This record gives sequence, structure tokens and C-alpha cells, in this order.
Amino acid sequence: MKAVKATGANATMIFVPPPFAADSIMEAAEAGIGVVCAITEGIPVLDMVKVKAYLKEKPTVKLIGPNCPGVITPGECKIGIMPGYIHTSASKSKSGKRSASSAAAAR
Repeated sequence: MKAVKATGANATMIFVPPPFAADSIMEAAEAGIGVVCAITEGIPVLDMVKVKAYLKEKPTVKLIGPNCPGVITPGECKIGIMPGYIHTSASKSKSGKRSASSAAAAR
């Protein structure tokens, strides 16, 4: 909570070993983080059941993941493990196809 108050942070990335991920997600929610992006894969199912039940009491918290590469808004923000340089903004995209093709072309 101290870090959130000191910095104004409103998003975090969870990238810890699976046995610790559930507690990390709940700790972030308790601290007032609005967007929690869980990169960790292999979190035990029963741990995530606890997390989902806990987050029902925190309706302002959005959980992305677990087991995801993160989220990106090209040119604005990146939370995760995907390389930002292969993503570009597209003014008129249909179902994300343009950004997907931009990313594919850069590889």
C-alpha cells in the first residue's frame, strides 16, 4: 500500500513462481491496484479459485491472466513479456487483424 500511495501506481504485473502467485494477486488487489496482469503459468487451480472469490469483493480490480503474455497499447503502455517494438498502432483495425499482421511482419 505504501508504494501505491507514494507512486500512484494503478497497474501491476505478477511474474512470480506459481506457489506464490495467488497471494501476490490478492496483495496487489488489497493495495488498491486496479489492473493486475498475471504472467505466471501453472498456478494451482484451487489457488485461483481463492483468488476469484477474493476478487468478487473487489469489483474495481481487473485481473488479466494468469498465463498470458500481458497487454499492450502501442506507443502508450506495455505490461508484460511481449516485445514492444513489434507492435504498432493501427488507426482502422478490424478485429485486431492489422496489429496482428504488423507484429507478424516485424518478426
